[in-house]
Amino acid sequence: MAEDQISNNDMLELSWHESYDPGDWVTGLHPMDTLLRGERLPHIWCQGCGLGTALTTFIGALQWLEKNQDWNLDKVSVVSGIGCTGRVAGYIRLDSFHTTHGRALPFATGLKLANPELKLVVFSGDGDIAGIGGNHFIHAARRNLDITVICVNNFNYGMTGGQVGPTTPHGARAVTTQYGNFEFPFNLPYLAAAGGASFMARWTVLHARRLEWTLREAMLHPGFSFVEIIAPCSTSYARWNPEGQGLDPQKLRRRGLEVMKHYQKVGKIAHGTHPKDANIRVDEKGLITEIVEGIFIDEPKPEFQASINRQAQVAKKRWAAANKALEERPQLPGQTDQIPRTEVQLGGFGGQGIVSAGRIIGQAATIYDKREACFTQSYGPEARGGAAGAQVVIDSSPIHHPHLIEPSSAIIMSQEAYARYIPQLAVGGVLLIDEGLVTISGDHRKDIITYGIPATRLAEELGNTRAANTVMLGFWAAIVSVISKAAMRQSLADSVPAKTIDVNLKAFDIGYEKGSAVRRHT
Repeated sequence: MAEDQISNNDMLELSWHESYDPGDWVTGLHPMDTLLRGERLPHIWCQGCGLGTALTTFIGALQWLEKNQDWNLDKVSVVSGIGCTGRVAGYIRLDSFHTTHGRALPFATGLKLANPELKLVVFSGDGDIAGIGGNHFIHAARRNLDITVICVNNFNYGMTGGQVGPTTPHGARAVTTQYGNFEFPFNLPYLAAAGGASFMARWTVLHARRLEWTLREAMLHPGFSFVEIIAPCSTSYARWNPEGQGLDPQKLRRRGLEVMKHYQKVGKIAHGTHPKDANIRVDEKGLITEIVEGIFIDEPKPEFQASINRQAQVAKKRWAAANKALEERPQLPGQTDQIPRTEVQLGGFGGQGIVSAGRIIGQAATIYDKREACFTQSYGPEARGGAAGAQVVIDSSPIHHPHLIEPSSAIIMSQEAYARYIPQLAVGGVLLIDEGLVTISGDHRKDIITYGIPATRLAEELGNTRAANTVMLGFWAAIVSVISKAAMRQSLADSVPAKTIDVNLKAFDIGYEKGSAVRRHT
């Protein structure tokens, strides 16, 4: 039977058909057939609910974008959470996802990151977006992801019985606040603005044509866009509050209409209003006395993916420069003699370059001397001034345990590190201290070998006190002699800022000369 020959009775029968073949539903009898999942109709929404209008305006906006902006609707995905509004994803014939409560935005974020070409629309309710999903909402706005959020605000948790929600007006009654809501609600556009959204608007479902126009703009907007649709719950919210004439039996069948008639009376269109001034005003009884409507902010700024792409170009240039430096790095012959496992403990306070010194040792051993090495670090919560430690393991064979067992040498540059690490040093181990900062205790261990060098003073004489750790490295390299001097110097040159290479190499050489002199006299 041709589609144009289907009778009304046949259509009634089709409305209960469970086939998912679009051909069963594209009948030409309704202009939105192609985007409605007829197999899922009739819908679950109550009489007087504004969600049908919200869905109609959304479909109208999509059809306009398809016709006038050449949108490919196969690249539009709709994500929703739990609740009455969440059913939108199930009724629209697009790639759609019905996620868990409050998690629509992280799900949409994952989709967008995985496939940046998709246009993501999150269509959900106030409890889902601003209540359980509130944290995701503000961070999606902050990142300026190219996602449009359409939040239908029905002033309560409608699907679960009408409990008070994050947008229930102050003083309004709900199932869980029958004497009036004592909490203050979110101003959703202001919340979006505080999060960093670059487009936000609010309309009631009375403004169907304006809403459709705004949804077009929101979906075309590059970056995070937010549209709040006021559609109070006609069953739960209107039953308890004067806008719907409360429990008046004469008005029960009209309470959705009564609410919207009231909102038409108190609505105020004011484009460009600062979101903080777009609060929904109520009187002492919770009756809404003013709803500011319009497009409040439309200020495009760099979108998340565009920002990533720009940063990627910067990173690409830096990597090219780094790769070039790696290719041009000197090739040293490496060390062929076998050494046993050698453990080095470095200790001091934050800001002395303890961690950097450990890394220089590890790089010298692996990159230039072609040995095996492991490097770990430890430090207190303070960035500077607190305890800092670094540990390096060097071996000719593969290292199976990366942490120190019994360090054979230690570089110590603070009194606290001296007290902490000396007990762990192996018998016969070598202790090197910055003698200007570390004082040997009266009960100092007699079973270890201790050497001191005024590293900080020597660095001051060179004009850079931050090179004290480099003096200690030269001193250690000469005395312990497990890494070649050439490897240490090259690793040092690779690791410090270009403008400080010369002074650091001088500091290293001074320390190395002092260490060599000590070895010659012992």
